[in-house]
Amino acid sequence: MGIKIICNNCRAVLYDDEELISPREIIDKYDSSCPKCFTSLSFDPSKIFISINEKPQRGLFRIKPF
Repeated sequence: MGIKIICNNCRAVLYDDEELISPREIIDKYDSSCPKCFTSLSFDPSKIFISINEKPQRGLFRIKPF
């Protein structure tokens, strides 16, 4: 299951990886502004959207009982 952090203004992907990372680290990485639209980045827990990606993963298979 991957983690994706996007800009709320322009929808630019700021982070997309399997490793869990703090939103504060992303804000610090980009000096508090989106690299695409230059909107000020902030962390507001009330605006977090969490979804689960149900995309099948390569290399995994299901064994069906007889």
